Amino acid sequence: MFVSFTDWEFDGNVDNAVESAKGFWPEMKKHGAVNMRATVTGEKTLRTMTVWSSEEQLKANIDSVRAAASSAVGMTSTGGMMGALAVELD
Repeated sequence: MFVSFTDWEFDGNVDNAVESAKGFWPEMKKHGAVNMRATVTGEKTLRTMTVWSSEEQLKANIDSVRAAASSAVGMTSTGGMMGALAVELD
């Protein structure tokens, strides 16, 4: 499994940003995303962590998914990283 982290900035409030992200989730799943979490990092910022089914799916789709999410949900991507999932603990 591979993971992407994306930092987002938005206008408005965090509740609207979260609802917009939820609405865009089906589109992300079409591109190989299997799980997403969002953390509030500031008054108008979020960081998402998305788990992808494979490195190939992540690399093939990350740029287009981020661009589509930006236009669909009105948030701006301000940074991001990606890599192999090293450990998952429950």
